[in-house]
Amino acid sequence: MDTILGAIGLIVRKVTDISVVKEKMDSLERNVGMVSARKADISLELEQEESRPRKKRKREVELWMQSVGSVEDQVHKLRRKVKEARFFSRLMLVDQVTGLATEVDILHKKGRFDNGLTLDVKSVRGCELQPGELAGQTSRTNRDEIWDCLMNEKVLRVGTY
Repeated sequence: MDTILGAIGLIVRKVTDISVVKEKMDSLERNVGMVSARKADISLELEQEESRPRKKRKREVELWMQSVGSVEDQVHKLRRKVKEARFFSRLMLVDQVTGLATEVDILHKKGRFDNGLTLDVKSVRGCELQPGELAGQTSRTNRDEIWDCLMNEKVLRVGTY
């Protein structure tokens, strides 16, 4: 008798889950929308930060963005399945909706990046400038005059323009 009551209770819970699967799916899509908006904001922040010298995107940020893209695709596919599914097919989708909702919550929490989005990358040895070919007598004269000033111990500074 206890087994029958247990089975009936399980069936009632599953039927209840089926009736709220659409509500769960709507909630999941709202949460994915929030995570997607965060991803877009992070992309803009990364564009600005990476335009600065010696800044590089953290690997955890890149992996998070890839995970968000993957979850977005999974949610869109699951939405189609839920729309097309019949009563018993929805029974199988309840667990998928719940699992994706949990994953989206985790992504939402991990998307804070309290320690920043980029790393400072040490440059190797500055930036080497290649001088152009000097042409003409005036250029050679100016070069020689600058060289003489550099070699003279009495000259403390040399400025060029």
